[in-house]
Amino acid sequence: RQLVLNDCDSATRAFYEEEYGIVQADAQGGTPGARPRTAIVVPPHNGFGKEEDSRQNCISLHPKAPKMNVIRLLENKGKMLRFVGKLEHAVGFDVERVFTITYFLDTDEILIFEPAVKNSGRTGGKFMERCRVKKPQSSQYYTESDLFLGARIVIYSRRFVLVDADEFTVKYMEGHDHEYPYSNVSSIMRKIQTADTAAAAALFRQRDTLGRGTLGADAFKECVVRSGLGLNDQEAHTLARSLAHNGTVDYERLLASQNRNVEPAPAEPAGEATFEGSRDSLRAMLYKRGPSGVRGLARAMAHVSRGTGSIDRTDFDTVLGFCGVSLPQDQATCLFQAYDTGNGVIEAAALVHGLRMPMSRGQERAVLAVFDTLEDPTFKTGAVELHEVLKRYKPGRHPRVSSGEMTESEAMRELEDGLEGLDGAVMAKDLVGFYSDVVAGYRLTDDQLVD
Repeated sequence: RQLVLNDCDSATRAFYEEEYGIVQADAQGGTPGARPRTAIVVPPHNGFGKEEDSRQNCISLHPKAPKMNVIRLLENKGKMLRFVGKLEHAVGFDVERVFTITYFLDTDEILIFEPAVKNSGRTGGKFMERCRVKKPQSSQYYTESDLFLGARIVIYSRRFVLVDADEFTVKYMEGHDHEYPYSNVSSIMRKIQTADTAAAAALFRQRDTLGRGTLGADAFKECVVRSGLGLNDQEAHTLARSLAHNGTVDYERLLASQNRNVEPAPAEPAGEATFEGSRDSLRAMLYKRGPSGVRGLARAMAHVSRGTGSIDRTDFDTVLGFCGVSLPQDQATCLFQAYDTGNGVIEAAALVHGLRMPMSRGQERAVLAVFDTLEDPTFKTGAVELHEVLKRYKPGRHPRVSSGEMTESEAMRELEDGLEGLDGAVMAKDLVGFYSDVVAGYRLTDDQLVD
């Protein structure tokens, strides 16, 4: 190839001038005929591996590892925010699917895990590998400030709604309320002061049938959201925690503070966990997922115990994780000790019986009356064939079917799941247990149940 000598150093110039009397010409302005440098175009990510690693292969023939924020990595090593997510606008079997969405604070990555549920037709496991996720129609990634209770996030065309979070996540957001304004109590109170609390007060007192001035956390948050105060789920949850005392929420303190236009004083420490408070907390978390909450717990315990019906303390935490329940450790320990048989294990049947919400006297009489009509009047064996119950069941009269929230086939499957594992014979206590979950899960009145 023909080469063009463009320049030389000072020593070479001096040598040629002294030895040969040749004065080298000045350097040329550029290489003649030099090719313009090609612009680097990074193609769209094809979905394999991490986008940051793929980009490095497009930039250089000798790719280097992507640069990390070392300070953030060291400060947040091992810290994770865990949320319970459900598919929004789910239909059919997807309605019952529950996901654990984990956000890693050190690397800003998201992991989605679906707990296995027995007889659901789904094996569970990793739903999405740990990776950074971009927002839809944007080049920006999801950050921790985008995740809070009630948030809707779209991950690879699937829309999730965050419905719950574990204790560490809630406390972390409250401790960093400058990054999470929905967990800032002062900001929430300023928002409430500009709203009309009359509707909220009426709802509070309507739900408080005993007139104690307190409500359960779920009932309080439901009233707050329905009253038009303009609070989202995260703000309602933060407000309930700030007013919580001994497992209940003191709504009268909130109303009194609004009359004085001052922020309510923090609640006194709740002290040690009590059996009643721990049981009510777990019961509320389970029934928040509908009638299948307690039944799902029973199935998870049967699976973990391998059919023995007895689980130890470690297995109890595993069962709660399968059910997507974030019960504080002190309450979980208190509940386990209350049902401990003395050998370091608890019986699943005893725990399910204690968690199942009892029906009112009128509701129980109505269910037993239905059972009497199904039972053979001649022999009175105390049991009814399962196929007879399914044949006589009328899913079209289900309140959720009447309101259009559920199809008749879904209502029928709910009955089949509730009476699963009865060996073809249904006893009165089985039917009462099934409708106890239905009444508590859907919050039905006596008239709604009878209809």
